Amino acid sequence: MKKLRFFNSIYTKFALIFLGIWWLLNTLTFWVIMWIMSNSVFSELDVDRFEFHAEFQRMRVATGITFQVSAIIGTIIILLAVRKIVKPIKLISEASKEVAKGNFDTQVIIKSNDEIGQLAADFNLMSKELKSIDSIHKDFVSNVSHEFKTPITSIKGFAKLINDGKLSADQLQEYSDIIVNESERLSLLSSNLLRLSELDSKSIREQATKFSLDEQIRKSILILEADWTKKNLNLDIDLEKISYLGDEHLLQQVWLNLIQNAIKFSNQNGVIRVALHKSDGIIRVDIADNGKGISDKDKQRIFDRFYKADKSRSKDGNGLGLAIVKKIVELSSGKIHFESELGKGSIFTVELKEVPG
Repeated sequence: MKKLRFFNSIYTKFALIFLGIWWLLNTLTFWVIMWIMSNSVFSELDVDRFEFHAEFQRMRVATGITFQVSAIIGTIIILLAVRKIVKPIKLISEASKEVAKGNFDTQVIIKSNDEIGQLAADFNLMSKELKSIDSIHKDFVSNVSHEFKTPITSIKGFAKLINDGKLSADQLQEYSDIIVNESERLSLLSSNLLRLSELDSKSIREQATKFSLDEQIRKSILILEADWTKKNLNLDIDLEKISYLGDEHLLQQVWLNLIQNAIKFSNQNGVIRVALHKSDGIIRVDIADNGKGISDKDKQRIFDRFYKADKSRSKDGNGLGLAIVKKIVELSSGKIHFESELGKGSIFTVELKEVPG
């Protein structure tokens, strides 16, 4: 087994290849010299045969010794060179084992601009990205646990109070309503987590159909009529007639989430603007409000899963809405960005490529 591993070593393979080439070239050179000398024109001249033969033997010995010394020196140089080539590969191999154990802080320091150096740089980048993903995964698990724990604790507490049977009719109704609301919150959280899981492995082109984008946005506004009516919001709607080829169901989730957020963060009697236009093959949807806006520290994380910019209204959502929106837009080969200023409101812009079909 050890012998097999020895011959499977890249160091051994490199060394054998280089040594084989080196010895082959030197051997060929040696015999070519011997052949030239034995067929030299001097052998035809009228010279003492014995002296010529003796001189020929001395030259052959000298050539042979030179060949042996050259081969030995060349072998040593090749072995050292191969060792230098293989050393960084071994370093990367050892570092890979550390990463496999979960040590994502592992970095390989190789100062080289060749392919091995590029491999080391790519390895370090991979290690860094894995560390980031691991951190996101841990945060995700922590956030999911927290989001589930809070409503479950609330439901359990109020259910015990109801079970005691010492409540007035008003208290019973109040606690029952809380249990219903918390149950709906759990249901929404589960649905959103399932939707995100599906989106992470979804190919949107499999569900592509042609539909009227302006009618879809108009329908989304009507679905949320009760919400914007309650706040007495004015709507400024400017929708160009546009047909789009994509996943109709998923894109409606985008408009519902963005419009619902605009309503949620708008001031009473405020204004919401919804615009749809097409230019140079790009379909642009703007959804704007004149509400409280987003602070600079929240702007960097607004699309993160479970992140809630407004901590005081944490029960109004679970911080997954904008993460879902971004994922759907990216699946549609589109872009989403926003501009916001505290006290003046926000505008979210979705850009989709016009798809022929």
